[in-house]
Order: sequence, then structure tokens, then C-alpha cells
Amino acid sequence: MSHTAPNRMFEVLDETNENLIAIRVGKGTRTGYQELYSLLVEKSDQYGHIHVYEEVPNWTFGTFLTHLHGVVPDLRYGPDFDIDRYAVVGDTRWAKLLFDWWYAIRPIWPVAPNEMRYFDGKKREQALDWLREEI
Repeated sequence: MSHTAPNRMFEVLDETNENLIAIRVGKGTRTGYQELYSLLVEKSDQYGHIHVYEEVPNWTFGTFLTHLHGVVPDLRYGPDFDIDRYAVVGDTRWAKLLFDWWYAIRPIWPVAPNEMRYFDGKKREQALDWLREEI
């Protein structure tokens, strides 16, 4: 179910289903953030609260820096979608650092999920199970 060309910011994964959006994310781009947020707005319009699963494999410092492109789209599109739970699965300190920063500013940031968790790269299934839980 991959919907991406190799040069796109994110790839939609097969686990995507109804209100669960599962993506693998590479380098951040302005266009990529606009495409991602359009998907999140569409799913929010359909299902209300959504759950987002994000794999961020092999991130480097350079990858981390490219995600600063997301700041303006966050402010523009954030109020238009509703992330209930967000899980990120990463395997580098750069992925963890971006998660920690987002978690720290969560109280004042328009894109902040209700609940968010970081999972080690080997805990992919645990992350998906948490997002699929009915509460």
C-alpha cells in the first residue's frame, strides 16, 4: 500500500486503517508537511479523533534539522485535525530528541496529541497495539 515515491517525505504503511494513520518518515519538507497534514485533516473529518503511528528509522542530525520545516504548517493546520494518540518508533537519538522537544512544548502547541509515547525501534508491534486499544 505504499503511496510514495522515493523522494517523498513520508510513506503510508499497510497498517493504516480507518482512524489509524501509519507512516514512515524520512527527511522533512514543506510540501511533505502540507501533504501529511492534508491527510490528517481528511481522516479527522471522517473519524473525529485519529491515532498516528510514525516510524522514523535511521535519522541523522541532518534529518532532525529538516523537520524544522514542520513549524509553520503545525501552526497553520494544527487546529484542523485531532490526534488522540501518537506513537513514534525510532532507533536514533535524533528521533528521540525531536519527540522529547515536541513532548515538552505539548501544552502550548496546536498539533499536540492527547497522549504520546516513544517506542524503541524493536517495539513496533507494541506501539501499534497501544494505538489500536479501545479506551
